[in-house]
Amino acid sequence: MTVRVYLGAARLAAGPPEPGDLPAERVFVHASEVPEVWVETESRVVPERGRAVSFALARSMDLGFERVIGTIERKVGKRPKRADG
Repeated sequence: MTVRVYLGAARLAAGPPEPGDLPAERVFVHASEVPEVWVETESRVVPERGRAVSFALARSMDLGFERVIGTIERKVGKRPKRADG
């Protein structure tokens, strides 16, 4: 199941994955008046709220960053979309 992890004090970092990094399948930056950064992962070992966490992109993409680091503000389990028809 996909878990969306909202991060506080988030930062994007260059460099290779480090031991303990969780895989990040998707990274979102909502640059609004109240900015948000969240990561979606398939990992089943996401720490609890308030804990520090680090993610590494699941695939190298030449974006200028490979890692996302922050503190967990909240986690939301995403349900699979239903196929209509």
